[in-house]
Amino acid sequence: MKKTAAGVGLGAGVIALLANFAVPMLQREEGTRYKAYADIVNVMTVCTGHTGPDVVIGKTYTAAECYAMTLHDAEVAASGVLKYSPKLEEHPKMLASFISFSYNVGVGTYAKSSVRSAFDAGRYQEACDNLLKYDRAGGVVVKGLHNRRVREQELCLSGIGK
Repeated sequence: MKKTAAGVGLGAGVIALLANFAVPMLQREEGTRYKAYADIVNVMTVCTGHTGPDVVIGKTYTAAECYAMTLHDAEVAASGVLKYSPKLEEHPKMLASFISFSYNVGVGTYAKSSVRSAFDAGRYQEACDNLLKYDRAGGVVVKGLHNRRVREQELCLSGIGK
């Protein structure tokens, strides 16, 4: 079991889900840029949606550096989601959709979200549908973000009962 920054142990199944499914999904959803850029709400970003004080403006990152950042950030998202909703480990497709959601909006937002509260109450359909509420950046609906939430919702719904 791998311990993460959030102190949650990730089992082999979750690690495999990250490497084989979640990271490729994130790469499709986020895209990858090897030079830092300001995102839609002016946050400095690099690689596959990585933000933070370690983003170096002007540096060209390698594919290996970007993959390592994406995997680390996905582990942080997964451990955060599982910290708040441990039963998600029993629902890999729902977990993958919530990892993508949390990777994008942050674990803190997941913790306070209607997505989490519905899932934790056992209202899985509602949890999946609530993903669609989070399609704004800077208070404005963003078509690409809406489309991403639709794909996350579809994956989530496909995992109900599995």
